[in-house]
Amino acid sequence: MLSSFSSFYEKARNKEIVAGLSLISIAVILNLVFGYFAMMFALYLSFFKWDYIGEMQFVGLKNFEIVIKDLIRGLHGAPYLLSPFYTGLKNILIYTGIVVPVQTFLAIVLAAFANQKIKGQQFFKVSYFLPATTSSVIVALIFIWLFMKNGFINFALAHVVPGFQPIDWINSREYLLLAIAMVAIWGTSGHFMVSFLAAMQAIPKEIYEAAMLDGAGPIRRFFFITIPMLRPMIVYVVVMGLIGALQMFDLAWVMAGANGGPGGAGYTVALDIYNEAFTRIRPGVAAAKSWFLFAIIFTTTYLFQKKYGRAMR
Repeated sequence: MLSSFSSFYEKARNKEIVAGLSLISIAVILNLVFGYFAMMFALYLSFFKWDYIGEMQFVGLKNFEIVIKDLIRGLHGAPYLLSPFYTGLKNILIYTGIVVPVQTFLAIVLAAFANQKIKGQQFFKVSYFLPATTSSVIVALIFIWLFMKNGFINFALAHVVPGFQPIDWINSREYLLLAIAMVAIWGTSGHFMVSFLAAMQAIPKEIYEAAMLDGAGPIRRFFFITIPMLRPMIVYVVVMGLIGALQMFDLAWVMAGANGGPGGAGYTVALDIYNEAFTRIRPGVAAAKSWFLFAIIFTTTYLFQKKYGRAMR
């Protein structure tokens, strides 16, 4: 067997195949174990009642029934402690509705500025991208200090907005989710800016030159050439933004705490899944909720790509 492998490996093309398989093997194994196996095990676990110690008891669709009852209670106005999944879903949909459009728009604007031939261009590119390289936990801890009632953000707003009264962002039910969304926008816009910048630089210069000969100014060139040519990248950025926003956990955990802050204002679906699995010790219910979240993410991204992703084909 060893000799047959040696003869197979001697050929130059086969050497490339073996080298390629060796390089991707670790990534493939990790993806299979922590991706597909974990997903299938979560589906299996969602039909059982378990406490990590005793035997697993088959309960059928009971865990999914718990999730549906939670949603029904929330729709009828139950407090967030009695309908945590509904509260987390409502908050994360509002959060996604704020973050995804703003971060996409801001990323396009930053990319447009970074694409200009101006002095210090590299400095601006690095400055825009720097938040994306910083740990989200560290960023959240810094912004907690900035969002304090006597913090820098209130100090700055008081000098810009006449009659502004300081807001206790982190401890306010009305502003906590907005504060988390602002941190997310600040941290992710730079990352997507790089994607838009690469797409802008890939647009053929001949198109802009022809538009200039026709008398099109910079604004018209941007809206009638750049934006349409960026459509495939816009679809990609929105899809990635939806996936990231709908399963947001880290910022909520640090800024709002495990219980989601005052009145559950910062509670998310991912937080609820974590609490279900490790605080209430109901991994079966947590698995059922994770599949609900997967269905929401998959359906949302699929419908968006089906409607707006035709330009990518």
